Amino acid sequence: MAVLSPAAKMAFTTAAGTPLVGGKLYTYIAGTTTPQTTYIDSSATTANTNPVVLDSRGEANLWLGGALYKFILKDADDALIWSVDNISAPTSAVSPVLSGNVVIDSNTSSPALKITQTGSGLALQVQDSADPDASPFVVDSIGRVGIGTGAPASALEIAAPGVFTGAWAYLPSGTKMMFVQTSAPTGWTKSVTDDNKALRVVSGAASTGGSVPFTTAFTSQALSGSVGATALTEANLPTHYHTVVSRTKSSAQIAAGTASYVMLTGTTDYIGTGSVLTDGGSGTGTTHTHTFGTSSINLAVQYVDVIIATKD
Repeated sequence: MAVLSPAAKMAFTTAAGTPLVGGKLYTYIAGTTTPQTTYIDSSATTANTNPVVLDSRGEANLWLGGALYKFILKDADDALIWSVDNISAPTSAVSPVLSGNVVIDSNTSSPALKITQTGSGLALQVQDSADPDASPFVVDSIGRVGIGTGAPASALEIAAPGVFTGAWAYLPSGTKMMFVQTSAPTGWTKSVTDDNKALRVVSGAASTGGSVPFTTAFTSQALSGSVGATALTEANLPTHYHTVVSRTKSSAQIAAGTASYVMLTGTTDYIGTGSVLTDGGSGTGTTHTHTFGTSSINLAVQYVDVIIATKD
């Protein structure tokens, strides 16, 4: 797309149409009487005098910065010719410069703003007063977005320290969440009352309970001896009995000594008041001991520490 060429030089004439030789152009900040600089060329390294004095053809090199101006034109004798406020640099196809508020008002099915970048430069750059800005918002020529960086390497790159916002920012105050970190995120307060606890999933109302800390309940438990307050010994087993029924034989067989019966011997483990069970008989005995096949049970499950934090 081509655009109309702007005036290469600013040229002014008298009311009679002759060049305004020696005319004076005063430039101010829009709406004020505070002088504002214009430049001799596009590099903006050399400022014009203020006022700008017109040459023998009533012309001057006049380059504007990115601001709004007020122009006051006078003749060589400082007689006022005109005053115009709120002047900004024109746009061009090469280097648009817009000042003040820019409004794009569109009511079509096409994009309200379309940027086509056929070169290698950025398609869009939004920056602060620093030029160049080291941490701008950009969209590069292939659509990658950089927030706080002018050279995004992925579809979306946020310069550190990135802050998670969006729906996160609209969570109601008082919302509680778990975080796998020591400190609460910005805008959240860490709970110091919930410590060394397990989590329970419920379908009803949420509550708390229990009395044994997590690391106390889940540790290596001794089954004998006196290691720690939670040691389990044989004495912790309740009193109980075993019932044994002999194979049924006739009295004659028993009398002849040919019967098959249960004979319990020893002094530490026996059943009944005697050591012989009679034909078809049964008996219950006194308390007795059992031994453990292992000395401990390891309940020290692996875990990951989390914190509970409340949104401020």
